[in-house]
Amino acid sequence: MKVKDFYIFMDEYAPFDKCGDFDNCGLNVGDMDAEVSAVCLCLDITNKVIDEAVKRGANLIISHHPVIFDPLKELHPGEPVYKLIENHISAICAHTNADMTINGVTDLMVELMGFEKSDIVLEPVFPDGRGYGKVCVLPIPTTARALAESCKEAFGCTAVRFIDVEKPLIRVGLCSGAGAGNLKRAIALGCDALITGDVKHDIWIDAQNAGFCMIDAGHFHTENILCNYLLGALCRKFPDIEIFKAESSADPCSYVL
Repeated sequence: MKVKDFYIFMDEYAPFDKCGDFDNCGLNVGDMDAEVSAVCLCLDITNKVIDEAVKRGANLIISHHPVIFDPLKELHPGEPVYKLIENHISAICAHTNADMTINGVTDLMVELMGFEKSDIVLEPVFPDGRGYGKVCVLPIPTTARALAESCKEAFGCTAVRFIDVEKPLIRVGLCSGAGAGNLKRAIALGCDALITGDVKHDIWIDAQNAGFCMIDAGHFHTENILCNYLLGALCRKFPDIEIFKAESSADPCSYVL
């Protein structure tokens, strides 16, 4: 198997041309014709992930977040892109294309929360209906605290922040990563709550003023779930290649609780 075989598989799952116009999806580093020895999966291509890939003999890393996002003007030893090139490791990155595809990150959030599948897109982007987030209708109302506790269990969060509103919640928006900017859109769509990550202070205030249940389950935890899905899908497609999720692909933050 070559790098291009994995590229083709990922492009079929989440087309690289169906990504945000600000994004850098696809082959960020490497050689399409390189023979693949083993594949390492991660959320972010960090120095620790690269070291683990080298140790385990992987020469292809597939990540969610691009290792090259903003244009690079120079490279230095010890930086992830430099280390990839130095160790002859290719990097395929599936970011917003994997957020918006069928069975993408948001659909995985819906499944892990035990919600029924939904075709209601929170933020449409493409004419074919692809976009960021989903809106789900619960079969029975729930409370803000119960919904936050469900997020903690579903995504393996260390901590979950939320606004504790008194009203029952039945219509819930979900958007992986940093989706708090969809607050007004979620309210306009009749949502009672929005599950996302990276919520800024001013968004918390806006949500509180609106009597809206905002839930921050963390950028890492709402997106790391993609790695487990890809692990299963890639192992079924390429059974003769060692494919593993990096143990070092972990929340970079520590917490005092």
